[in-house]
Formats: sequence, structure tokens, C-alpha cells
Amino acid sequence: MIKIRKAKISDLVQIKRLNKKYFHEARDFKALAESREDTLLVIEHGQEIIAFSGLHLSRWNNTAKIIDIFVHPDYRRQGLADKLVQRLIVLARGKRVRSLIAEAPSSNPVLKLYKKNGFRKCGYNDRYYSNQAREIAIFLSMDLS
Repeated sequence: MIKIRKAKISDLVQIKRLNKKYFHEARDFKALAESREDTLLVIEHGQEIIAFSGLHLSRWNNTAKIIDIFVHPDYRRQGLADKLVQRLIVLARGKRVRSLIAEAPSSNPVLKLYKKNGFRKCGYNDRYYSNQAREIAIFLSMDLS
């Protein structure tokens, strides 16, 4: 059975292992999991974490940013990323932020996921990544208020 829930400290070993093997993002997952403002979600299949994503709040401009969308390769193309994004939208609305922001590399298929879920392109940065501008960061947003 597949279940989406807020991450617990005990999930961090699995999350860090998945991140190291497949995703390679430098994140403080412990801070996300312990935060009162931010949120770290997981999808589990039985006792195994198979996907994760997060939400970081910026109170200074009343926005929330999606932190990572990761689904284990064996579980992709089953709608799990959609479920994560939809849950993050609900959480962001519940926190009464005015806008939800996402960022993705220009060649990453996650852009289609965001657009399908109602996000619009709102900008780009051709120096965001340290890859000599081979990838451009695309920023997307969804107005919530």
C-alpha cells in the first residue's frame, strides 16, 4: 500500500540514502523534518520510502517554494510526483501563502509535471547552476491568493 505522510526523523536514513544514490541534492533534510514552518513529505510503500518532496516557507514575501521532487526510478510513471505536488499545493494553501514557487532545470521532465498541475513560467536564470550555462533554471509559480 502506498501512503503519503509527513516525514519523521526515523525516515532520514532512507531519504539520505536515496538522495545520495539518485538525486545528489545538498539538503538539510533533518531541518526540514523538524521545522514547524517547513514540511518534508514522503511516500512509502510498505516500510520503504520511495519518494519525497518538501515545502519551504518564506514569510518575508509570503511565498512557499517546493524543495525537490524525487521518485525512486522503480516507481516512476505511476502518478506519484503528481500526488506529491497536489499535496504540496494543499499544504501551501493551508499556510495561506500568496504564491507557490518551483524551480527546475530546463531539460528536466519535471517542468511538464508543474505545468500540468497549474504552474506557469515566471522566470529563468542562466547562471543559477554551476554548469557553464548548459542548463538553465526555469522558475514557475502558482498564485494561491
